[in-house]
Amino acid sequence: MVLQRNTLLVTLMAVLAVAVSAATAHASAPANAAGGDAAPLNPSIVGVPILRTDTALGNAADAIDSGNGAAAVGPLKASRRNLIRSYKGAKFLIAHMPPPPAEEARAGSRVFVRLAKRFIRASRRGQGSTWIRAQASDDVAGPVFADTPTAVFNVFTSEYQAATSAAGMTPDTKGALLNRVKTSLNTAIILRNRLVKVVAAAAPPAPEEARVHARASQEEGVTTFDMVMPGVAVLLGDELQQLQSLAQDTSVPAASRAALNDAIAADNVITTRVNTLWPPATEEG
Repeated sequence: MVLQRNTLLVTLMAVLAVAVSAATAHASAPANAAGGDAAPLNPSIVGVPILRTDTALGNAADAIDSGNGAAAVGPLKASRRNLIRSYKGAKFLIAHMPPPPAEEARAGSRVFVRLAKRFIRASRRGQGSTWIRAQASDDVAGPVFADTPTAVFNVFTSEYQAATSAAGMTPDTKGALLNRVKTSLNTAIILRNRLVKVVAAAAPPAPEEARVHARASQEEGVTTFDMVMPGVAVLLGDELQQLQSLAQDTSVPAASRAALNDAIAADNVITTRVNTLWPPATEEG
């Protein structure tokens, strides 16, 4: 569901998010945002373009729904620009992140699987972007910024949001406007594929024996890509469901269904890569 502008403003001003950290991987309740610690923020290098992408797509959908397709062109172009900026920001964060700890934990991947599902539910209810945030230590004063794996996961959620929003516009567009919607859809998918490769090159998945050892000796407070990437597969699964449903709907114009089928093929490639490198985590509890 496309984000509404008033929801985005509330999200920006409140800077609220779902609470997550490796230290609370098995906790049943999210961290308390009212507990006195400053809410951790997305680094601006990704946070600003993420919000601008959501705003642009909301504006585009509003224009299409009102029958003013010409007014959607500018926002759709802006969504592409900002998808590229958040992707470049994620690459920058990955290139400059500190070395990983000696013992990486994978057990916390169940948290990001749950968060991905929660993000999907919130998106369907039109509740806006739910930024995932790292845990703030009790002794930290002032603003706290999300760690690199968490911030990159937020870029993946933005790409999911952009792809599903653009896919939802395809049945209502044709000609040049459909081509512009396809550009936004394909940009989200292509950049996500590239970002998966960037993550795999910078932080190769740990061997299975190392993961088993890590479960027994998880280093408190550390978030790793081994933890966050199974959540990306959950987002892809929901996206594929939407794409397949629209592609099989005979009331959707043939040109739109062709674009959706191309997106399905690309998403299947990404899903296979993610599940091969980071096997699905088993959610407990």
